[in-house]
Amino acid sequence: MPGAGPVAAAAQNRSAGTQTWSAEGTQLMFDWNDIRLFLLVAQEGSTLAASRRLNVNQTTVSRRIQALEHCLGLTLFERDTRGYALTPQGSALLDLAAQMAATAEAIQTRADRLARDMTGKIRLSGNPEAMEHWGFPVLARFRETHPEIEFEVDISSAQARLEQDEADVALRAADQIVGDTLIARKLARIPWGLYCSRQYERRHGAPRGFDECAGHRFIVYSGPISDNLGAARWLLAQVGEDRVALRVNSVTGMIGSLRSGAGLGLLPCVTGDYEGDLVPCFRHEKLSHTLWIVASKDAYAQPRVRSFIKFVGDNIPHGPLWGPV
Repeated sequence: MPGAGPVAAAAQNRSAGTQTWSAEGTQLMFDWNDIRLFLLVAQEGSTLAASRRLNVNQTTVSRRIQALEHCLGLTLFERDTRGYALTPQGSALLDLAAQMAATAEAIQTRADRLARDMTGKIRLSGNPEAMEHWGFPVLARFRETHPEIEFEVDISSAQARLEQDEADVALRAADQIVGDTLIARKLARIPWGLYCSRQYERRHGAPRGFDECAGHRFIVYSGPISDNLGAARWLLAQVGEDRVALRVNSVTGMIGSLRSGAGLGLLPCVTGDYEGDLVPCFRHEKLSHTLWIVASKDAYAQPRVRSFIKFVGDNIPHGPLWGPV
């Protein structure tokens, strides 16, 4: 062809084969929707019947079949007054086209299920301190990108029994996670410290270490906090039972007891340091615990739960009073 450039010549040569190429030398791809039309016309035997099945114009169906044949470089149908009959080339592609249809249907089914799995509800459990300082802030950020997920939050000092389906996910303060079927991720190391009230400090002074604790009385933990927090048990071992003034089973109870001036007591620093009527006495390397996010295996199998756990692990807020494990 006079004046034809190398790209045009290459396109002309490629058009002679079984594939169609653009003027830029790139292979044209067929549209999956045209494959669907090909299957339907083959099944119905005419573009008119296919158009009625799809509730579209017959001309549109005919035009798309022609476009597919042009793209593939094949004649798929013989046209006559009786309708459309598959050519040998069309018959050779029929099984593959049917496989594509089945695969497309499977993809759509899987996509629909995944979309449903990323909606619905997550039942989150945590003690008041964990939820206030970590749970609610990270939950709010997660919902900015997943507004379709609803949360039901249970705030309690008692641990939800995840393996008995009392919750899907829990923020848990513990030295270790006990449970044969639990999935757990460490989030942060949380320091605790000894505190007293300002009234107590005026009367008895505020010790700055264990070597200054002689003559002081202590408020200690009982129940789940004592069972799960090694720091609470370690403190009791240091001071002895004879110096226990009071036992409480929650951080809220500890704050109230400290305000009454009953003695010295243990609080997470993220709580105690922000209680204006309490005085921080001292910290110790043994007075800390790990914050975890935990789920049962059944709950973790849900994509929305896995996504939330990963988000919490990657985005848990840190600050000067706590840090990474």
